[in-house]
Amino acid sequence: MGISTCRCPHAPFSARAFHEAETLFGRRTFLSGALATFAGMTLLGRRAAAAENVIVLKAARMFDGTTIHSPGVCVVRDDRIVSLSAGDAGSDARVLDFGDATLMPGLIDAHTHVSAGAVTSYYLHVFDTPDQPSGDSVAEAAILSVRNAQALLRNGFTTVRDVGGGNGIDLAMRNAIARGFVVGPRILAAGTALSITGGHGDLNSLPDDVKVERPTGVAYGPYGFREQVREHIKHHVDVIKILATGGVLSYGDVWNVPQFNLDEIQAVVDEATKFGRRVSAHAHGDPGIALAVEGGCHSIEHGTGVSEKTLHAMAQRGTYLVPTIWALDSILQPGNPNKIPADSLAKAHAIGVLRNEGMQRALAASVKFAYGTDAGVFPHKENNKDFALLASMGMKPVDLLRSATSMAADLLGTTDRGRIAAGNLADIVAFHGDPSTNISALESRPALVMIGGKEIPPDFS
Repeated sequence: MGISTCRCPHAPFSARAFHEAETLFGRRTFLSGALATFAGMTLLGRRAAAAENVIVLKAARMFDGTTIHSPGVCVVRDDRIVSLSAGDAGSDARVLDFGDATLMPGLIDAHTHVSAGAVTSYYLHVFDTPDQPSGDSVAEAAILSVRNAQALLRNGFTTVRDVGGGNGIDLAMRNAIARGFVVGPRILAAGTALSITGGHGDLNSLPDDVKVERPTGVAYGPYGFREQVREHIKHHVDVIKILATGGVLSYGDVWNVPQFNLDEIQAVVDEATKFGRRVSAHAHGDPGIALAVEGGCHSIEHGTGVSEKTLHAMAQRGTYLVPTIWALDSILQPGNPNKIPADSLAKAHAIGVLRNEGMQRALAASVKFAYGTDAGVFPHKENNKDFALLASMGMKPVDLLRSATSMAADLLGTTDRGRIAAGNLADIVAFHGDPSTNISALESRPALVMIGGKEIPPDFS
């Protein structure tokens, strides 16, 4: 079997790589010359003056993050929503009417890997396909990460939570977008995920004669993981991610065996909470999910095979479930187009039925859902496929809309987005049709993508 590991990046944080990526992102000549994608900088400059103007957005209906209203009206000034009444706009306001469309808060994907498919070592390269090329330099990896982030933005996702990056490129990308150097979704970044020795985030697939610096998230025992949290806080992460169980795409580990001990999880949560960060837990199999819930993690990612008992505990604690449906289904596509190794394919086939059974239990429970996709396991442009898949499992369209807006914002702790309300960020999208009755509308290109009051044209790349 060839070199194989989890597709989410596990490379160690590198101060050198981080600063090189930040420098590259900040050089306007590099951004404009290296890739056409970086033309978005000029876009921001052209629209800076227009940000002072008042814009009235109109559509046949509006989903405000909780309920549907008809008609839809939203007044934007600068980067904020100021009113839901056109009468408050004034006579000089610019009016954008999208007709038979639905205004919505910018969508949120709570589980992405923006720098997946872009690694800086040949020996960490996994699947070298046309859709997921790998880089051999910080510059290449940074450019590919821009492409990935902007694919998410084109689908209407104005905020994403990156729950496992490598080398610091994800953090540099977050900063570059926030500073306006790169057009992309707002990013909450976790840096390198935390893993036990030999666990889902360790480098289990490298031959003994290949020496690569181990991921900075690998530790042992409660105090070791407390130190890892402190190191991550030092690097200014927004969230902490633990790999509580084995995984599908990691070589050699068992997908449903708990990897963290309870005292280790509690130490991570306690230390992260002290610094105002929330903890996300990758977890397959009920024993590992139950430990992560008991340890206080704020969200369970994947949640394969979760039991009624564990779901009851999640509902009581307010723990979110972030299902990632297309991530598994994409691995199981006929013909294996993503070139998944046999070991991982066998694990994927084994968990398919258990995943579906657990989801049915979850949908019947009172657990909170946040939309998350694992974009990076598959091409990022496909992160809107989970809507239809979740609907086919029985999730109501309006609940799906909430999971990708207000509920996801609550999970992330971002009170300024996820709802169309006065005072919130003017992160707004519009989709043709009515996704509250036909969720497949979200698989089409949005009629509007607006971040901070700035319109992002569909051809911004």
